[in-house]
Amino acid sequence: MEDFIHANKLQLLGKLTASLVHEIRNPLSAIKLNLDYMNMAKDDLPNDIKEIVSESIDAFEQVNFLIEDVLDFTRKPSSKENPVDINVVTERCLKIISVSARMKGISIEKEIPENLPNIEANKNKMMQVFLNLINNAIEASDEKGIIIIRAYVCEENSFKYVIWEVQDFGCGIKEEDKQKILDGFFTTKQKGNGIGLGVCKSLAEEIHSDLFFDSTFGVGTIFSVKFRLA
Repeated sequence: MEDFIHANKLQLLGKLTASLVHEIRNPLSAIKLNLDYMNMAKDDLPNDIKEIVSESIDAFEQVNFLIEDVLDFTRKPSSKENPVDINVVTERCLKIISVSARMKGISIEKEIPENLPNIEANKNKMMQVFLNLINNAIEASDEKGIIIIRAYVCEENSFKYVIWEVQDFGCGIKEEDKQKILDGFFTTKQKGNGIGLGVCKSLAEEIHSDLFFDSTFGVGTIFSVKFRLA
């Protein structure tokens, strides 16, 4: 029952977050309007003030982009599938989760080629899988650790696949836990509820992909999502 109560709390938090983000946009719009007005008169401003205005406009665009990503993620996903660029989805996930990484001093390296084939899938569900796996990697990593996110094309039995994976160099998974780690409500974290990986497994199946992992206890873990190309 405690697990379900906590899951309900997270669901409520998601709804409150969406409402809060909407409220934040109103004062941000006023700030942007004033910055644009100042920018129109930039020829009459000292150089140091010009630089401050320019940096403030850039900061606004970054915050606004992040808000759009959060709103897009919190909207109820449709079942519609479209060609999805894994590079773009990964970048959006990294922007959303960048604060969590910075708070722990985690460096995230991305190794994804620009010419990777698009995947026919539901973008929102793909984002949820990626965000869960990246967040798990951050939690498993030591302070000031490194996480590597990569994607590549491989061929097996005459079929082509795109593999997306996130690698951490943290605590790893014990052998006795490997058979249970993808089950719902199993966790080794003191404050975890075990929902995340179970949700990832279900969502991966919904976007026609396979979720698997390779882990060595005390060394680290690689979680992979395998998409078959048409």
